[in-house]
Amino acid sequence: MDKVLKHLSSGRLLRFVTSALILAIVGMQSFALWRSYQETWRDGERYTANTISVLAGAIERDFLLVEASLSGLAEALREPTLMALPPALRQRVLFRRAGDANDFGVMLVLDADGNVVFDDAEDDLSAINFADRDYFRVQKDNPRAGVYVSRPFVSRIASSERAIGISQRLNAPDGSFAGVVVASVRLVYFRQLFERVKLPPGGIIRLTRTDGTVVLRYPSTDGRGNVGDSVAPDHPPITAADGWWVQTSRLDGERRYLRTAYVQGFPLTVTVGLSARRQFAGWYLRAAITLALTLTVSLLLALTVSALASSLRRSREMEGQLERMAITDSLTGLPNRRALDLTLDVEVRRSRRERRELAVLMIDIDHFKRVNDTHGHAVGDAVLAEIAHRIQRAACRPGDFVCRYGGEEFVVILPETPSQGAELVAERIRASVAAIAVVTHGVAVEITVSVGIAVARAEDQPGDMVARSDTALYTAKRAGRNRVARLETFAA
Repeated sequence: MDKVLKHLSSGRLLRFVTSALILAIVGMQSFALWRSYQETWRDGERYTANTISVLAGAIERDFLLVEASLSGLAEALREPTLMALPPALRQRVLFRRAGDANDFGVMLVLDADGNVVFDDAEDDLSAINFADRDYFRVQKDNPRAGVYVSRPFVSRIASSERAIGISQRLNAPDGSFAGVVVASVRLVYFRQLFERVKLPPGGIIRLTRTDGTVVLRYPSTDGRGNVGDSVAPDHPPITAADGWWVQTSRLDGERRYLRTAYVQGFPLTVTVGLSARRQFAGWYLRAAITLALTLTVSLLLALTVSALASSLRRSREMEGQLERMAITDSLTGLPNRRALDLTLDVEVRRSRRERRELAVLMIDIDHFKRVNDTHGHAVGDAVLAEIAHRIQRAACRPGDFVCRYGGEEFVVILPETPSQGAELVAERIRASVAAIAVVTHGVAVEITVSVGIAVARAEDQPGDMVARSDTALYTAKRAGRNRVARLETFAA
């Protein structure tokens, strides 16, 4: 060893080793930062894609209900016996589907002059004329307008309430214009929908007509949703190559990465934006810290080229840190399978020596592959981390040991625990997981677990207990999942 140290102490070789080490550190840190940057970018892509899919789908679903209600109303108006019905019955026939859609303001039947013929409002609207509304003018002037989504307007029925109108044209038997059926959708519906999304700092959601008119922006810059503002001059094609485009907002000056999607079947788009500055703020901070640390370490290595002993001490400290990392699962923060092997061997020996009971629980998340396939691995990873947290809270004694066994499986070691106590802990874990859905990335995921129990026998080795708890686990799964099972007994 002394000869090795003496050889390293010769200036040229030591400088070469030190330079190689500095280059290796710089290379590894650069690679790690690049990977971190890519992951931050992918997180933003996944977030906007998932969010916009949920929002556009919800709006499309409710607008289809509105459209179906209008079609039903128009069909009822074509019945020749309608006017002969008693008023109360006629009202029920006309507006029987009006309650199917969320946040209707009011449904109206307008004649060719824009006067109210029928309505489902509580007040008398016969004195109000709507011929100046854009949905009326478009349907009157364009026989092929189809379902038309209007510009936002202030309601003449509910004072100061803003809404949009969804309308269809009514034709006389000879094909001439006979009026309009229209349903209003209050903008509060969109605001409440957008408020349920957990936006990151600087993020925005915007519902826009395809002509560039803003229906609602959340959060707004004017306190009223920026209703009626135009974004047409800045609006690029929606079919961007990677789904993203960049825009500096004229409203608040923030530069954002945006993703836009159509509401299928309607002339509306939903846009979700992430602040470019804030999206990468954490990464820039990590990059600055990493760069500073890398330069500092390199300088210290260069200045302490002759202090080989100190370098060796730091090397040993790093090895100790790597050993700790080697027995920790990075996703959940729990000990990993290697730590399980070490701990279980100690506990089995102690149980045998002190003649105390020992129980092992094998826990598996039910249908976890379905979570990954349906929502993606980002949601799956968040679910794993949350389930690990719930298991830790349920197995809360100082001597209890919880680890991630692999994939979606976890193992709990319960020292000094008889079978009845193990079943209580297992049931507490099962119930805590099933009680509340895991909410992450704007998705609520219903999750259950199955638990298998093995209690130590005199002849058991550590591997035997894991194998028996695994067998009990599959007993629970075969019995229907979301259950606790032992080889000897079964508890539903």
